[in-house]
Amino acid sequence: MLRDQLIGSIAASIRSDGRAADFPATALAALDLVDLGAPPSRLDPPLTWIIAQANRPGAFGEGCTAARHAHRVCEHFVGGFFSPAPPSQRAAPVSMPNGKVYRAESQARFAVSCLALTAVLRGGRAHEPAVQRHLDSFSNLQLEWDTWGEFLVPDLAFNALGALAAAPERWRPTLEAMVRLVGNQQLRDGTWPKVDFFNALDGLCRVDHPLVGPILAQALPGLLQRQRDDGSFGNVAADERALIGLRVLERVVNSPDAPTKTLP
Repeated sequence: MLRDQLIGSIAASIRSDGRAADFPATALAALDLVDLGAPPSRLDPPLTWIIAQANRPGAFGEGCTAARHAHRVCEHFVGGFFSPAPPSQRAAPVSMPNGKVYRAESQARFAVSCLALTAVLRGGRAHEPAVQRHLDSFSNLQLEWDTWGEFLVPDLAFNALGALAAAPERWRPTLEAMVRLVGNQQLRDGTWPKVDFFNALDGLCRVDHPLVGPILAQALPGLLQRQRDDGSFGNVAADERALIGLRVLERVVNSPDAPTKTLP
């Protein structure tokens, strides 16, 4: 079967210790294995390796300074993040599957940790203490995102949202608060200030919540304006962005309240 061949091919890229070429590649391999319904014998090694990177040197939030403490992005407020590399080794730049590139170290480490968190959650490891701490950290960061400032760039809110979309019911209030937060920052043209449009749509269209439909409906005209005559959205992450566009369109068409954006 093609499915078995794909699983075998991905598993072949994973070393005996559970790691692929690098941290992002390991997270993506784990996500692909989840999507393919891989058996535990194939899925558990990369998930176990990812979880072992939680709170290790180089993880987002490690340490504390006066400025970081004031913005709630130090170890007193966040934890459970996975370290993509030691502090002495660069993690940036890193490119997300949707084409968004993070060039600053702290941003790259945050974003790839969220990617890995999504894989771990979808792989059934929500019971891990580090995973739960990672999810709890998002509620502590909401005040910083509420200012939509530069210390914790707004793009990262959508990476967090994509991870929260896979979280258990316990984190539903955090998920809903995040949806309201990004919805309230949406401009009249459907975009967001200081945010990569496709990164925003990617995070949102993964969330199963009634508030998301109206937000995506408001973003749809801007999405269609970016579509080229051949149906694509450019050369950057072309396949993934086409899939994001399809997901947005599907959500809008199936949302009963799509014509009006309402954030009670």
